[in-house]
Amino acid sequence: MGMGARAGQGHEALAGMGEVAGHEIAGAVRKPPLPLATHLLAVAGYIVLTIALTYPIAFKLFDEVPGGGDAWQHIWNLWWVKEALLNLHTNPYHTDLLYYPEGVNLYFHTLVLTAGIIGIPLQLLGFNLIATYNIILLSTFVLAGYGAFLLCHYLTGSNWASFAGGAVFAFCPYHFAHIYGHMNLASLQWIPFYVVVLLKAVDAAGALRNAEDRAYVVGITRRALLYAAVAGALLALNTYTDWLYGIFLALFTGMLLAWRLFLPSERRLFAERGVGWVDGLTRLALGGGLYLLLVSPILFPTLAEVSKGYAQQPPYEILFYSSDATLAFLPSQLHPLWGPASRAAVPLQNPSEKIVFLGFSVLALAAFACWKLRGTRQVRFWGFIALATWVLSLGPVLQFSGRSRFTVFEVSVPLPYVIIYKLPFLSIMRTPTRLAVLTMLALAVLVAYAVMLLLQRLDRPAPEPRAGRIEWRHAALSLGVSAVILFEFLAIPFPTVPPGWNVPIYSKIAQEPGRFAILELPLRLSFGDYLAYQTVHGKPIIGGYLSRQPPYPTLERVPALHYLLDATSPDDPVRGEIANGAGIRSLRDMGVKYVIIRWWAFTPDQRAVMDVKLSALLGRAPDISYPEHRVDVWQIAP
Repeated sequence: MGMGARAGQGHEALAGMGEVAGHEIAGAVRKPPLPLATHLLAVAGYIVLTIALTYPIAFKLFDEVPGGGDAWQHIWNLWWVKEALLNLHTNPYHTDLLYYPEGVNLYFHTLVLTAGIIGIPLQLLGFNLIATYNIILLSTFVLAGYGAFLLCHYLTGSNWASFAGGAVFAFCPYHFAHIYGHMNLASLQWIPFYVVVLLKAVDAAGALRNAEDRAYVVGITRRALLYAAVAGALLALNTYTDWLYGIFLALFTGMLLAWRLFLPSERRLFAERGVGWVDGLTRLALGGGLYLLLVSPILFPTLAEVSKGYAQQPPYEILFYSSDATLAFLPSQLHPLWGPASRAAVPLQNPSEKIVFLGFSVLALAAFACWKLRGTRQVRFWGFIALATWVLSLGPVLQFSGRSRFTVFEVSVPLPYVIIYKLPFLSIMRTPTRLAVLTMLALAVLVAYAVMLLLQRLDRPAPEPRAGRIEWRHAALSLGVSAVILFEFLAIPFPTVPPGWNVPIYSKIAQEPGRFAILELPLRLSFGDYLAYQTVHGKPIIGGYLSRQPPYPTLERVPALHYLLDATSPDDPVRGEIANGAGIRSLRDMGVKYVIIRWWAFTPDQRAVMDVKLSALLGRAPDISYPEHRVDVWQIAP
């Protein structure tokens, strides 16, 4: 029963591996669904692993977040989606609380609308924003594991092998690296759900013309169309989580369809299942059409934002955010034992984007599965996906151990990403290395096949034992393999940080009636903390930290703001335009009531410069000081 189901399922799946485990061909008997107990045990297992492998996040649920940094941006996202939908009844993809007074569109900001919507009931139940953020973050591991479990089970038919495959995907170094402030990328849990339903839509039998049972024909047709529709909805779900994952899965879909259409053996299989061009195109049109319908509210505004040009990334950024070929084999810098050695060997400028360790045990098991099952069509496909997505993650030019030019002739090696770079949206996507998420999913599937083979070998020497005994043997083998893999992937303890919004001025401002703006210093458009503070006071702020920064002419148009920029010299001619109270009046006229400065964000030299600027602009001591927080406040309007 449950997770202890015998490997006989795996035997059956392997025996018919010319077909896809679980699909229906004309006249075939559909496999019974998994018992509810199996689903619950799988989820429970991933919950236990999540609590252990993300330590100490669950134990600081209400008070601290892992990593800080961009986490505050996503804390704001959770607050803003609820504020926009429940209180303001407005489009969450536009806000006038940032980039005051113009406001700003958020179509190229990593809003993670799906997480924001999930966060609404959590907030209504009384969870604070920190707990809401942490719960959603932890749930990505549980759901990623469960989704990959369902995918692996669809392909292998083995419960315990599928549990190991789910663990590989859920707890891979890529996932751990991105819980340091990248909620959009950590939210990879919807990917395997889309893939398994897409496979079911593609693999479902067609309505054979010679079938005598019309009810059967109607049933399988409806089932195929239902899978296609659900796949379209799940692709939209991934897109609303992050455009990048929507693009990646569209690319995966194209690779799957090309594989099935261009290989003669695959085309023959379609014919055997009664899937003709009309049937296939109908499924594609239904899934694709529903997807476009669901994403149209953000698709067309996003295309309009593209035309403004600010989202286009220079080629050097594409290279910077491409993976080095050696990183797949470099143990994670987050590992508690060999992390320091990895950091010393290859210092990374942006670890969260460069930790793409695939795991030696994972690669060994995947190679074992590919060799032993090299005649199996599904294994060949997933081996191809693992290799193809890894090569694409290397970006447009090969980088090896920090070098991109080789031999005395300084030769560079172009890679396939050069071609797809010109496809729509991919020129805007600056991070090829993130394609490693699909590499890990493919490797998870291959690990499940490998464990299934090991389970079968475990059964061969012994006579048929009692059911209970074989369950425990299978459990021990699967969990043992998983333990080895997860030890390689280990990243505990995660550093957690408390919020900095406990400065009393924010609670005071929140109680003040009327609409007015706050100028936070330093005036940097890469300071996510200000968004977190806004969740307390709720007033508009000058600037704001977005994933892609659009033009903000106010900073140049208003002399006082231009003068306060880090790049402006204290002796800049604009100083004359803000003298004798003119700067204060300009801020007051545009609705700014408070100027708040965080001295801890300045180096000593920067502080000396800012002292000169504030003296010229404000000409007086702060109205309120919080020495323990190193914060000063000026009120410039009644």
